[in-house]
Amino acid sequence: MRRGIAGELPDEHALLEAIRVLRERGYTRLDAFTPYLVRDLDTALGRGRSPLSLAAGVGGLCGAVGAYALQWLLVAYLYPIDVGGRPPHMPLPFLIITIEMGFLFGALAVFVAFLVAARLFKLWDPVFDIPGIESATKDRFWVAVDADDDRFDREALEGVLRETGAARVATFGGPL
Repeated sequence: MRRGIAGELPDEHALLEAIRVLRERGYTRLDAFTPYLVRDLDTALGRGRSPLSLAAGVGGLCGAVGAYALQWLLVAYLYPIDVGGRPPHMPLPFLIITIEMGFLFGALAVFVAFLVAARLFKLWDPVFDIPGIESATKDRFWVAVDADDDRFDREALEGVLRETGAARVATFGGPL
């Protein structure tokens, strides 16, 4: 979110109720800031499943296929050695490295996907300029509506947020 309006709510029940009311009124570009994990928040915001499991699967598969292919290239194709009469391409010795590289690449993919999904590469966000937003790390809950939302109307939105129990309503990201 680059611009929008946010409201400070006293507890998680008020936050979920405010999100429900906003979604019923047609607002879709919402975000929430909470001091701890709130059950059913992702469902209330209309978010789907986390992409981390997909990242783990793709990363693990790429690591395993890459490790097996590299071992085959080096041991069976480029530098074949006859050891004990076994064929150059014997899959069993390749198995341990293949599994380990699958785990390693899967873990690295989850790490990078987490940083991207949590937007931790971004060092500053316009939401940080809201006076009192630091309360979201201690004891308050904030809901923000993006100014790019199709239904965005500043006056109506301020009224809705106050109606749902927002103690403070503030704009961020410049003039709306």
